[in-house]
Amino acid sequence: MSTPLADRLTVDFAKLTKSEKSIASYMLANMNSLPYETAASIAKQVGVSQMTVGRFLRSLGYQRLSDLKAEMRTDIDATPLLISDRVDRIRQNAAAGSRLWENFDLEMAAILGVYEMRETAPWQQAIEALATSSRVFVTGFQTIAGIASDFAGRLDYVRPEVRYLDGRNGTFSEMLAEDCSNTCLVLYEMRRYTRFSYQLAQIASEKGLSVVIICDNHCYWARDYTDAVLSVSTDSHLFWDLQTPFLSLNGLLLDDLIARLGDDVAERIGVMRELQDRFESFRD
Repeated sequence: MSTPLADRLTVDFAKLTKSEKSIASYMLANMNSLPYETAASIAKQVGVSQMTVGRFLRSLGYQRLSDLKAEMRTDIDATPLLISDRVDRIRQNAAAGSRLWENFDLEMAAILGVYEMRETAPWQQAIEALATSSRVFVTGFQTIAGIASDFAGRLDYVRPEVRYLDGRNGTFSEMLAEDCSNTCLVLYEMRRYTRFSYQLAQIASEKGLSVVIICDNHCYWARDYTDAVLSVSTDSHLFWDLQTPFLSLNGLLLDDLIARLGDDVAERIGVMRELQDRFESFRD
């Protein structure tokens, strides 16, 4: 979402400290809910002190959080998320499960945020990189690896020269030892961040690859390496952080990419179906 606040948060992002980047990343990913935040709630989510949040707000030109809220309310339609009568009725009969319903609200708000992201410049940059790069490599580690692998598999049906990097050879030579011109790296990451992610993002940026980072809203370092950062809210009342926003993002990203590629997609899918039939990969 393009707002004066978003512009101020991104224009000098590289010059911010680690704590300031964490706060800025959280604010960028939660624009709609900021009018309802407090300095304490922001500090708790980011993992910094209220004093640090206050200093950062003053560096942006706000004497206090209420000044930011007043500006935000003029820029953002903060209408509550509408929920069907049936869901409301279930909720009323499930007081003991209020924690789960609070999590439901978090999950729905996170998915809404993904849909709103489609109108942003980083989203369009990601689509162009996926559409125009000669080769696309996709990777993710630990708990996010499955979602990254799924995206790579679906992307391979849409366009050629897609590979999933699992890092088993310890060098990522299939991407980095070859000609890196017109190559795109799509990197998935969420807390706790792996050493591989930092290193890959850094070397890919140094070599001039197009880098797209799809991450949670706490990933303070992503914008050090690319402007094409698609960050989602993973806040949860469950044991694990939410992963459903990543899946929603994958589906929307592929849909927009298919629209961007046009007739080339039909030709690619035709080739893939012929191969499926040849190898009898799927049963009717």
